[in-house]
This record gives sequence, structure tokens and C-alpha cells, in this order.
Amino acid sequence: MRTEKECFQELIELCRSPGFAHAIAAFCFRDNWISFKDQMTGKLLADKRTPQRLIRTEIASMIGGLLGGSGSIELPDQRVTAEYLERAERLLEEIHQCMIKDAFTGWEADSSPLPTGEAIREAAFYATESAYAFQYTEFAEVRYQQDKQWFADTVGFTLSDAKIIVDAIVGIQSKKAMHHLEGLRDTDPKIWTMLPAFELKQGEIISVSGLSEKTVAAFFDAFACDVSSESSSFKSITDFNITSARPIVFLDGRYFLFQYVSLAESIYESPAHWMYQDAAYRATASANKGRFTEAMTFQFLKKVFGDEHVFKNLDLFDGPRKVGEIDVYVSFGEIGIVLQCKSQKLTAASRSGNLARIQKDFQLAIQEAYDQCRACFTGLKAASIVAKDAAGNVVELKKPERVFPVTVISDHYPALSIQVQQFLKVNSSECFEKPLCVDLFTLDVLSELVPSPIRVLAYLERRALYYGRIMTTNELSVLGFFLKSNLWLETENDYINLDDSLATDIDAAMIVRREGLPGKDTPEGLLTRFKGTFVGRVIDDVDRNPSALCVELGLSFLELGEDGINQIEELVSRIAAKGRGDVTLPMENRSSGLTIHCNSDPQFLAEPSLRQHMVRRKYSQRAEKWLGLNVDPSTELVRFGAYVRQKHVFDFELEALTASAPPLVKTEDVLRRTERQKIGRNEKCPCGSSKKYKHCCGKG
Repeated sequence: MRTEKECFQELIELCRSPGFAHAIAAFCFRDNWISFKDQMTGKLLADKRTPQRLIRTEIASMIGGLLGGSGSIELPDQRVTAEYLERAERLLEEIHQCMIKDAFTGWEADSSPLPTGEAIREAAFYATESAYAFQYTEFAEVRYQQDKQWFADTVGFTLSDAKIIVDAIVGIQSKKAMHHLEGLRDTDPKIWTMLPAFELKQGEIISVSGLSEKTVAAFFDAFACDVSSESSSFKSITDFNITSARPIVFLDGRYFLFQYVSLAESIYESPAHWMYQDAAYRATASANKGRFTEAMTFQFLKKVFGDEHVFKNLDLFDGPRKVGEIDVYVSFGEIGIVLQCKSQKLTAASRSGNLARIQKDFQLAIQEAYDQCRACFTGLKAASIVAKDAAGNVVELKKPERVFPVTVISDHYPALSIQVQQFLKVNSSECFEKPLCVDLFTLDVLSELVPSPIRVLAYLERRALYYGRIMTTNELSVLGFFLKSNLWLETENDYINLDDSLATDIDAAMIVRREGLPGKDTPEGLLTRFKGTFVGRVIDDVDRNPSALCVELGLSFLELGEDGINQIEELVSRIAAKGRGDVTLPMENRSSGLTIHCNSDPQFLAEPSLRQHMVRRKYSQRAEKWLGLNVDPSTELVRFGAYVRQKHVFDFELEALTASAPPLVKTEDVLRRTERQKIGRNEKCPCGSSKKYKHCCGKG
């Protein structure tokens, strides 16, 4: 087997062959463009992601391979172009196999290969994109909003100008591609090529965008490179590639943009490097970048939880001593979320497999943020802690029963979840859950598609439950699995790898929402099922007011799964049809249970009765918490709820009262038993209340 260096050198020589740009255009059209008739769907995107498809980093490597060549765009013979395509695919696959071999060198079956630099290098290069092109351009405007004057003085255009130009390019290239395809029908197949569809002309952009010639020229100066005059330091497939920062390439006197998303990403990331080079402006730029990450996180969380539940820049004081700083905090019912934000990214040295640099980058980007979450959790649980906002005002916060730590980074961080599993030193404890580590782009998707506080909390809870059991290069695959299947993993599976195809429905919904294409704007599954059902209405009630019905109730319902939710729906309907009754059900995975009373009694009578029943059931089950609902039999709507939470302590009176209590019956068994043809009036009611049938569901 050849070395990676040998394979890469052959690839570079191939890319410098006359007219190789036509092969790149063919790859880009085949693997990056999607056509559809009626609607954008997840299936369309999934069908596009075949094993033969080249990913963006592979195509970018071929574009980088043009550097130092002649830049000729003369059309080769079709036989030669076909040979270019076949050789390029073979070499890229050979390079990948070399990287895998290096990653697994010295690996033993009982150990993980991932802590090696070569393993992270391979995972980072082939990792799925975590951001959409429209996110890069939308976020860039906000990211550099405070730097407008610097842009005007230094580069000759603003980020608003950049977004206008990018939108113009997308429209121009889309129309050009369609027109070009139509033209190929009347063209001799011997001279077929897709290269003209990727050509950019400044005059066309000026006409469509309405911007000045000077502004568009300044944009091209910033994001274009001349491959024939650019000296290449591109010696390895994971080296810095100038065409990633300057993706508009100048070939034989003409400009081409092969990958639109590369330009969008560069607009988001490159200005930070430009400003860093300006020593006089460096400190200001750094401060602005940090504030951006916190501000965006704050906005995303407010979108889900509402203004009254989300706080920014809180300082925690124990007397005069400051013990913690929280970037963004969510207080929703009895649950807290601590979010700590960083503006670090994976450096070029890390992408090249330098393990020491990988670990240093991770320490700065993730570990420090997690450690800050932990310190703030300790502060939040202390009785003497006082929280103050940036203005020094005291902020009254409810003491959380549980806290979810979330670390947020501003840039695409390849193979983030893999690095979290390998390098993050976790310090979990009772009430402090396992962390979620994401970038701003994923947080944006979560807040866009899941505007339900309970469902977001359920995702955090399920993610914490399976921490260390899920392998993925794309957090959106995990979110997609959650929205489809509630993220339930079989107990016999110690470890599961989630494929990128699980995110395609999310991809389609985001494209429909943000780019205005026809299609479904909400993935089918957890977000669409149960609407209008009893459980769906309860979850909506908790979303609106977590103090009236506790968050634990909503999380418990979502944990049931579809069968359990449908069974509760049927059970409530049966009891309501009788006009009066009650049922108690176990929540086996949560050390809790649920008691439902269905009656029209005044609340001053009904609530003590419900609580008494809950306390007794909680005691008999030795549970830590118990949930209760009172339902109006005429409407099947919840009148009020109750929540009992405390450690189990021996009690003589309760021991006597519950000594003869029957064991709890699962929901499906209650339904099965109530289907019996005849129940004796003096038999115990099959609903599990421990009352006689004539005094419970058989009353009247």
C-alpha cells in the first residue's frame, strides 16, 4: 500500500493537468446540486448522500490542487475527462484508506483508537458539515456588526454587502445552471461540460445586486485567488488550503466559484483573521467576537423558553466574593440550564493531527467552558449565593433541582462529539447532568425546529442519559433520531453509531424555512404526533406555565413513547366517560409515578384528596417523587396538578396505611383488565386505585 504522501502528490499532479477544472465542475454538479419538481424533502437529500459522493473537503482539496498549475480551462476530450474523474475518485479513496490505516496503527481491540492525533485528523477531515450556507451568511452580519467601520475603512465592503453579493451569486448560478443544462440538449456530447455554470462575472453581480463596481471589485479582491500566480504550500490533504479562504478561483482570465458553501463559510470566518492581523484593532475585534457568541446564544434560548426564563451575564456572589460567571442561564420550573460560550476553533495544526495542539484547542474551546458550568452549578445550589446581572441588579432565581450544562462555540468544530467523548473530563454528580457540547449553528437549528421548552429539555435529558453511548460526527443526526424516535436506545446496545442520513429531514425543513423552498417545514415525528391528545395538551400546558404543572410531568410523559402516550389517552377517556374515577400508574425509569383523579369536585376538596393519594402511593413505592393531575370529566382537560418530591423516610402512620396496598399495575395491564366482561362490585377496581369497584370506576 502506498503512503498518503505519494497518493496526494499524484492527486496534485492530476489536478494540474490541462482542463482538469472541467472534472471539478462535473464533481460539483453531481455531488452538490439538487434538482426537484414539487417539494424539497429529506429523501431527496438522503438519496444524494451515496457512498460514492465526494464531500466538500475532498472537492476543496482538488480545487487547491489547481494552485501552481497553468490554470488552463481548455476542454479535454471526453475520454480524457472521464479518465480524470476515475483517477481522482480512486486517489481520494486511496488517501482515505491511508488515513484510516495511520489512525489504527498500533490499535488493540480492547482500546479506543480515537485519542491519537491521526484518528482525530481523519475524523475532522471527513466530518459532516455542522452549518448551512445560509447560517454562515446570516450569522456573519451579526458577528461583525460592531466592526462595520473597520470594514468600510479597511476592505471596502460591509458584511451586509457581502450577503447581498452572495445572494446574487446563488441566483445567478442557479439560473445559469438551468439554462446551461437546457442548452446541452442541442450540443454535441463531445463538448459537454458543466464548467460554464460555475463562472462568475462581476458585471452580472453588479447588475443583480445593485452594488457599485468598486464594492464588488473589493469583494473579489478579498475572496478570489489566481491559481497560476499563487504559490502553493498545500503539501498534505489536511494542510491549510488557500482556496478555502479564497474560494473564487481565477482561471485563464475568468472567475469561477465551484462550491458556494465554501464562500459562505469564508465570509463568516476570514474577517476574524483579517482583523487579528491588525494589531491596533485586535483587542476590539476579540471582545466583539466574544459578545457575539453570548448574544446569539441568549437570543436562541429566549426563542424557546421566553424572555422571563432566560438571563445573560450573571455573576454569582457568596458575600463579597464572586464565585462564578454564567454567560446564559435558563430557569424553567425546577430545571436550570447553564450555558458557557467560547469563540475558539480547531486550528490548522490540530487539523493536521498534532495531538498536543488538538488537546490544547479542546481545553480552550470545551473543557474550560464545562469547568465553568460545574463551578456555577455549585454556586447555584448554595443557599447563600446571590445572582447579579451586568448592571449589578440582584436577580431572583429559583433553586434548580437539576442543572444541564451546555457548552457553546462560535465556529464549526469538526468531529466535536468524538473529541468530547475522548478528551472531556466530566465531573457529574446528583442533580448535575452530563453535558451537551454544540456550536451556534446546532443551537440555531434546535431553537428553530423545537420551540417547545419541554421537548428541548427532553432532548438534553435523553442526551445526558446516553452520554458515552452514541458515536456521531454530526449532532443533527442525534437530534434527527430524537425527533423521529424519541432517542430511545435498546438496552442491549452498549454503543451506537448514528448515520448522517438521520439528519436529512432536519436539513430539508431548515432549507424550506430559511431559503423559502416548497416543502414541509417541520420534521415528522415528536413535533407532529400527539397534537390535540390528552398528553399533547398537558405538554403544551407545561410549556406555557412550568409553575402550574411541573416540568417533571412533561418529561415523564415524553419518556413514555408512543404506545404509552396512546394508552394514557385511552385510559383517561374511559374514566372521564364514567364521570368519576382515578388511576395510579408507575413511571418505572424515573423512580416516580402518576396519579390521575377525574372528578368535578371543588378544588379545595379535590386537591387535598389528590395529594393524600399521591403521598401514600409514593410511600408504598419507596419513590423519590410523585406526580398528580386532576382532570375535568366533561372536557378531559387538566384542572390542576400536584408534585410531591422528597427522599423516602420511614413513617409509622404511612407504613400502616400502605401495608395492604396492592402493587401498581402497568398502563397496558389496566386497559387489558378493564376489558373483562364482568367485574364484581366488591372486587378491587382494575384501575389500580385499591378501592372496591363499586366505589371507583363502577360507581353509578
